[in-house]
Amino acid sequence: MDVRVVLVEPQYEGNVGLVARTMKNFGLRDLWLVKPKVKLGVTAEAFSSHARDVLSSSNRVDTFDEALEDVSYVVGTTSIFGRRPSNVLRTVVTPEEFARRVARIRGKVAILFGREDIGLLNSELEKCDLSVTIPADQAYGVLNMAVASAIMFYELYKASTKPRASFVDEADHKSRAMLSRLFSQLCLQAKLPPHKRRLALRAFRNITARAFISRRELTLLMGVFRKALRPTGGLS
Repeated sequence: MDVRVVLVEPQYEGNVGLVARTMKNFGLRDLWLVKPKVKLGVTAEAFSSHARDVLSSSNRVDTFDEALEDVSYVVGTTSIFGRRPSNVLRTVVTPEEFARRVARIRGKVAILFGREDIGLLNSELEKCDLSVTIPADQAYGVLNMAVASAIMFYELYKASTKPRASFVDEADHKSRAMLSRLFSQLCLQAKLPPHKRRLALRAFRNITARAFISRRELTLLMGVFRKALRPTGGLS
C-alpha cells in the first residue's frame, strides 16, 4: 500500500516523534506536517528513536490541500462520530474495516490525524472520503494521537500482509469528485431543497468511498448520469 500520513497542526514534539517511530515499525515512510505549531528538535528526535530518518524526511506544508496532492483516497480520523443516522458527515468505519478494504487498492491513501486539542474540523472532514474512529469506552473515548496512529498502522500492516484475492483498478479522488458533481446536478434537476441536496451529496460520497469503486464502474455510472442530465433524456 502507498500510504501518506498527515498530521494537521501538531502541537507536541513528542507526539510527532512517536508517530514517526510507529510509522517505521509498520513500514511507512511518507510523513507530512500541515502548519506544525511546534518546531521539531531534540525532543521529537528522542521520541522517534530509530525513525529519525522518517522525521528528517517529513514534508512541511502550509495548507491542508497541499498535503493531499496526488492522493487517491483521503481518510480522516475522529473520536466524534454520528450517533444519529442523519449525521452523514460523521458516518464512520473501524480501523479494521477500513484496512481490510484499503488492502485491495493501488492508489495513494492519505490518513489524517487532527490537532491534539480539537481534532479535525468539519470543513476538513468534508474533504475526506472516509472517516475512521477507534472504538473506546464512552467515559473517555479520545485517544492520544500517537496511540491512535499505532492502532491504525497496525491494522493496515496486518491487512496488507494477508494474501489478496484480487486488486481493483481503483477510481481516483478526482474521478470520484467528477461523479459527485454529476450527482449534484441530478439533485438540482430533481429540485431538492438545498439542505437535502447537501445531505444527499454527502451520503453519495460516503457510499462511493466505502464501495471502493473501480474506474470501469465509475465510467458506467458517469455515462448513466450524463444521459439522465440531457435535456431530452429527462428524469422519471
